[in-house]
Amino acid sequence: MTPEEFVAKLNGEWRRGTMLEHHGTRFVSVGAGRAVAELDFARALTQLTGLFHAGAIIALADETATAAAMWETNPSGELRPELFPLTVQLSVNLIRNANRGTLTAEARIVHRGRTTLVLDVDVLDDRRRLIAKLVATQLAPAAPPAQAEK
Repeated sequence: MTPEEFVAKLNGEWRRGTMLEHHGTRFVSVGAGRAVAELDFARALTQLTGLFHAGAIIALADETATAAAMWETNPSGELRPELFPLTVQLSVNLIRNANRGTLTAEARIVHRGRTTLVLDVDVLDDRRRLIAKLVATQLAPAAPPAQAEK
C-alpha cells in the first residue's frame, strides 16, 4: 500500500464512527517514520474561554503519533488489532493556545526498539508557532509467527 492509500484509509473507512471522525482530525501524510495531521478550530473543541481545549490538542498529537507508528509496524493496509500500536505513556508541554485557524501535528519516530516506539510530536498553529510538544511511547507490536502447516 502506498502512503497516499494509507492516508485515504485513515481519512475514510478506518475513521468512521471513531473519535477521529467526531472531532475532525484530517491526515495529510504518513510514511517513512513520520505523519502529519490537521485539526480545524471548532467551538465544540474549546474550553470555556474559547481557546482549543487541551484534550483536543493532545488527542490530535496522539492520533498523529499513532498514525506514524501504524505505518512503521504494519504498512500493509490491513487494519489488524494485534498489530495496532498502543500508547502507554504521554508527556505533553502546552506552550500556547489558539482560538481560530487550523492546528497541524507533525510526528516523527525517534526510537524503534523491539517492544516500543518513541515519537516526538510538534503541534503548530497557522503561523507555525509551537502550540504543544508531545513525546509518546507506544508498544511496538510484532506480527505473530506463522503457524507451521501439518
